[in-house]
Amino acid sequence: MVSAACRLLAGLLIAHACWSPPAAAAEAARYQGRPVAEVLAELRGPALDFIYSSELLPPELPVLAEPGSREPLRIAVEILAPHGLALDAVRPGLYAVVAAPARAAPAAVTAPDSGPLPGRTELAAIVVSTSRYSLDHSATGGAVRIGGELLAAQPVLGEDALRAIGRLPGIAQGGLSAQSSVRGGESGEVLTLLDGFPLRQAFHLPGYLSPFGVLDPGLLAEAEVYTGGFPARYGNRMSGVFDLTTIGATDEPRTALGLSVFNAMARHGGGTGGGTMDWLGAARIGTLKPFIKAFAHDAGEPAYGDAYGRLGIGEPDRLRLTANFLWSRDELAIEREDQFEQAEIESRSRYFWLRADRNWGDTVQGALWLGHSRVHALRQGRLDDADYAVATVDDRRSSTYKELRGRIDWDAGAHHWLEGGFEWVSEEADYFYAADAAYAAAVAALFSRDAALSRAAAISPKRERLALFATHRWRLGDSLVSELGLRTQRTVTANSTTEEWLPDPRVSLRWEVADGTSLRAHWGRFHQTDEVHELKVEDGLTAFPEAQRSDHFIAGFDHRFADGLAMRLEWFRKLQSDPRPHFENLLDPLSVVPEVAPDRVMIVPQSADIRGAELSLVSESRELGWWASLAWSEAKDIVAGRRVPRSWDQSWAVTAGFDWTRGDWRLGAITSARRGWPTTRVLPASLGERNAARFPSRIGVDLRAEYRRPLAAGRLAVTIEVTNALNVGNSCCQQLVPTSDGADGVVFASRRSDWLPVVPSVGVLWEF
Repeated sequence: MVSAACRLLAGLLIAHACWSPPAAAAEAARYQGRPVAEVLAELRGPALDFIYSSELLPPELPVLAEPGSREPLRIAVEILAPHGLALDAVRPGLYAVVAAPARAAPAAVTAPDSGPLPGRTELAAIVVSTSRYSLDHSATGGAVRIGGELLAAQPVLGEDALRAIGRLPGIAQGGLSAQSSVRGGESGEVLTLLDGFPLRQAFHLPGYLSPFGVLDPGLLAEAEVYTGGFPARYGNRMSGVFDLTTIGATDEPRTALGLSVFNAMARHGGGTGGGTMDWLGAARIGTLKPFIKAFAHDAGEPAYGDAYGRLGIGEPDRLRLTANFLWSRDELAIEREDQFEQAEIESRSRYFWLRADRNWGDTVQGALWLGHSRVHALRQGRLDDADYAVATVDDRRSSTYKELRGRIDWDAGAHHWLEGGFEWVSEEADYFYAADAAYAAAVAALFSRDAALSRAAAISPKRERLALFATHRWRLGDSLVSELGLRTQRTVTANSTTEEWLPDPRVSLRWEVADGTSLRAHWGRFHQTDEVHELKVEDGLTAFPEAQRSDHFIAGFDHRFADGLAMRLEWFRKLQSDPRPHFENLLDPLSVVPEVAPDRVMIVPQSADIRGAELSLVSESRELGWWASLAWSEAKDIVAGRRVPRSWDQSWAVTAGFDWTRGDWRLGAITSARRGWPTTRVLPASLGERNAARFPSRIGVDLRAEYRRPLAAGRLAVTIEVTNALNVGNSCCQQLVPTSDGADGVVFASRRSDWLPVVPSVGVLWEF
């Protein structure tokens, strides 16, 4: 089977590369002697723009020497330098031409200390995939495109970069959870990478709704988000990718100390004078507990913290080694008095990985990751309401991952770029689980379940997964680029099943119709196999389901207007065959012991059909950036021959925001509206059809004001934020209310409960 998969992989790539490109595209661009302003205009694109004055950059100023780079941003740096000019990053993707003494070249121009493999030519940097968002307010336009500093400057709950990403069109998040549902998929269908290494638990308090990410947003230099159609190097998730890159160790400012309602933090980076060794470290401790006691009833007492460290040795242009460490821990004691529930929840995660980056000349480069991850969770809870249910839960689990990953790319000239790699992962886990429950007779009858439940499991599954991938990017002419990729993987479960090799072909086309205008198309197949920590032991499963499959069809249109306004229109459809069973609570997703609540149900779809369209606009200037998006979608499971909306199907969503900077002030606001999520109606003696009703439409407004004051050493920033300022349409749940009917019977009603209320926050940050 291995040889067959390799033959298929080789055959597709050879067929893709068998023709020679048209001769019209064979000659590389020549810049020497041409006006610098003309070349800058030519280098502009959806992800890159320049601003300058004609006094500083006269129209006749020539390019003095042919640049050695083919990457647009580096070309701009090279042709400006001989004239004593440089680029100043106004915002990611937007650069001002300034006199060189004013500032050094922006960090975006220099190779990062660690992160995705950098492209060496324009072809290597071209994005062919239809649904890649560079979060820099400029790549393709849309709701909230954030990169670098802007990623940390969004008004979101908990100073959380992963929540900020959730503002993009096609991504839905609950009011409390920071997990994302990408284009109708489950939250577990998103791959999160940090400098190329997977984070299998990227959130604090995973045992209860995952409200915060484990990364200090100030650590992130950029994020790339794929909401579909991602390249073959990404795999085993079938909805989206959050590819995060950390800042350089010597980026200014090197040190930061901060305190807010949510966190106390410290961060520092540095390096040796020769540049062959550098280090970066950050740590945060949660400070939310006093705030919770004062403002958030029934929210419990959370305690959490995280730490990150990186040590790098070597030269970026030759061989570079980095050692990386990420750790998090959290605890929650919570009592929902009105629901007669209480629980104690703990979780820990630890990631350690070594990364080696090596360049062989200017055309071949590779990276290798060797890592070890461990995720541990403990949850003990009870439900004690004699008129409803009495239950106890004892849940202890831990999982360990050992993995080796490699990737190499070859810049084979102006027309061909090749990438290939592999992934090997060894997984093992220990589950110790016990639960008992007894339900009131009328409640059991309402939900059509047994009057009692008892579960116990002590299992230690082991899995091993191997994946191979290759991609060929081909410039067929001046304006047309294609990308053909193939990924194949197989998972073996010890003492159980062995999957066949699962091939995932992916094909993308990008046609530059005119300057600043492009059409894109993608078809791809994506398989997802549950990892060892994802076994639903709490819902009675002791064996892993078969791999899920999703086919993506995407068509996109991008256009940048002369005034810098960027527009994007995209249509998508996802067809999922044999999706795994999923479990949910019909009425109350906030339960701390959800698997023993009587409203817990198992949904077993035969397939799923997800489709939608997204329109987005983004505009940039030196002081003001704004964005707006409109998304329509439907996400439906096919259950017993009927199309049933998924519980996170939001039908339509509108988002708009701005980021305004002047002097020492920075103001931002984001407003969003969406259709209410589906729910199940409670009738006096029965339940309505599942997900046939909806909560009211949700309207949210988040505000942020920041004042920065220069100090003798560094600068001080004071920030005020208000999340959910309007608190309109904030309903999330229903609470069942059984009452006597006066004749020895019971009738039922329900009352709504909400996500978080209006949440104010104040923070102070000192950077130096």
